[in-house]
Amino acid sequence: MAVITESDRLVVREWTEADADAALAIFGSIEVARWLSPAMHQVPNKATMRLLLRAWIEAGRSLVPPAGRWAVVSKADGEVVGGLTLGLLPPYEEDFEIGWQLKPAAWGRGFATEASHALMHWAFATGTIDELYAVARPQNLRACATARRLGMEWVGETDKYYGLAMQVYRIRAAELDVAPLPERPSAIDRTV
Repeated sequence: MAVITESDRLVVREWTEADADAALAIFGSIEVARWLSPAMHQVPNKATMRLLLRAWIEAGRSLVPPAGRWAVVSKADGEVVGGLTLGLLPPYEEDFEIGWQLKPAAWGRGFATEASHALMHWAFATGTIDELYAVARPQNLRACATARRLGMEWVGETDKYYGLAMQVYRIRAAELDVAPLPERPSAIDRTV
């Protein structure tokens, strides 16, 4: 399994079918599945998860970097704590999306931000993209907060992607690691 990138605490590597149990803790969790875009049902069991991993691995062979799906692994104990995706957003396939998914037991430790930040550096270094988008359902406050921590700018709400109302965040390569401006409450923050 190839390592794509790493950070202080995490390794981003290719998925393997042997990751089925760990992946099920992520994609089999209703707390995770309810926020996935495109909408995806909770994976019901290990056999289904193994089939899904096999499909991701096979599809990955034909993707042009930086597109792909990867496992996020803790360096401390080798545990798979999440997943990352990079790919074109529908319907026009112009905008490149970064997505993160963590198992609930790993929430609140900064893993999504840390792994996504490392992957953003890797993606921009390929020289094939110069901006990334993240989309999140308006009620997914964790995802919206992670996008802001990554330095992504809120650019609005749209139903263009996945046929769902989504909050849209963007970062350009030149903006990565630039100190963010003080946060202003977004429309989503004011509704809470």
